[in-house]
Amino acid sequence: MDGATPHLDVCVGVRAINVDDARALHELDYSFETDRMYSLRVQGKMVPDSRVSTLGETALTFELVETTVEPPLYKNYCEYGGTLEAVEAKIHSVDGGYVALTDGQVAGGVLLSVEEWRSVAKIEDLIVGRQFRRYGIGSLLLNCASDWARNHGCWAILLETQNVNYPAIQFYLRNGLEVWSVSQNFYPPGSVEHEVAIFMGKKLR
Repeated sequence: MDGATPHLDVCVGVRAINVDDARALHELDYSFETDRMYSLRVQGKMVPDSRVSTLGETALTFELVETTVEPPLYKNYCEYGGTLEAVEAKIHSVDGGYVALTDGQVAGGVLLSVEEWRSVAKIEDLIVGRQFRRYGIGSLLLNCASDWARNHGCWAILLETQNVNYPAIQFYLRNGLEVWSVSQNFYPPGSVEHEVAIFMGKKLR
């Protein structure tokens, strides 16, 4: 941990987000480092193949295989959302959200929107500052997101992350989310086009 460890056992709170939180969110460090990731393995093809079955059935399988990364991968998201104006615009564009506070300081946040035709709540962003992790803040924000979704008549929450973000995937799995789908061509050409999008969700009972 860098510098002074926040006294999260003394004062932790959550409140609805507002545009005045943009600067604090913008300044959070939410980079990560990992020595593992998930590689997408695809086998088979979606055409009839007599070699697969004498009945001419089709076969296609996707596997997310835990893979060691050497040297470890460090991903720096820089400042949240690019520019301060972009963060303010995103807060204005979503349907709701929360920030987590420790001793009055913004430690993380979650932004939410409703996909009306599916009646699901999308977690547009869930971030926790690097120095505030491992204190349950992420789980607290997820619980708030689930309550918000229920109050808006949604039957599920869902989000998108990347195969290289092993710590986030493990965090979501621990909190009851499941992998619902993957896309190997989700990101545009550039520095992240090789990454696989992993869509995770959780049904709300």
